[in-house]
Amino acid sequence: MSHAAFDTPPVRLPLRVELFVLTHNDSGAPLAHLPSLSLALAGAILTNLVAPIERVRVVGDAAIAVHRQPTGDPVADWALTFLARHHRALSVREAVRLLGEHAYDKVTAGLIAGGLVEQVTRRRMLGRVTAYPPTEPAVIHRVRGRLRYGVLGYDDPDPQTDALAGLLRALRLESELYLDGFDTDLRERLRQMLARAGHHTPATEKIICAVDDLIGETAVSVYR
Repeated sequence: MSHAAFDTPPVRLPLRVELFVLTHNDSGAPLAHLPSLSLALAGAILTNLVAPIERVRVVGDAAIAVHRQPTGDPVADWALTFLARHHRALSVREAVRLLGEHAYDKVTAGLIAGGLVEQVTRRRMLGRVTAYPPTEPAVIHRVRGRLRYGVLGYDDPDPQTDALAGLLRALRLESELYLDGFDTDLRERLRQMLARAGHHTPATEKIICAVDDLIGETAVSVYR
């Protein structure tokens, strides 16, 4: 799919932001269990620290901060500082798990500060519920549309779109693409997209596979 010469494509948002808007409904309520969603957001943050600019390098199973200068992005800088201050290299799995303890709060705070979402608290019978609706609802449709085009083969997806596919699959939220009539296994198609992201940057697939494993463990622990 090509743009007309006079079209200006919207500025691409960080992976964590695309994941956030795709995993919340139009009213800003999360569509996944918050601990699982926070792990996925941690994976998105770490993925963007690995590529396209390598600030974190995955060597074997270790995630090592190699460029510690501030990026100007408060959420990325928080994650980078967090990784750099450890006296030993964290494994990819440890990095995702530990970042996941605070990733949801950090990402939402960054989105509020950037004016991309607003915080809305509503009263319910059992207490208060907080949601984060986007200030520009069309952003959800842009992110979903880009991923749908990639899944359907209408576009040649970039590595970030392929990584987003892997994270959505890890959260078991492929239904949010509204592709019920898709003629092949949708989860398998998302897995293929993740593998393509891994071919481009092997660390990306390693990070998202760690996210998938940790989300699976979190889901099991709920029923123990």
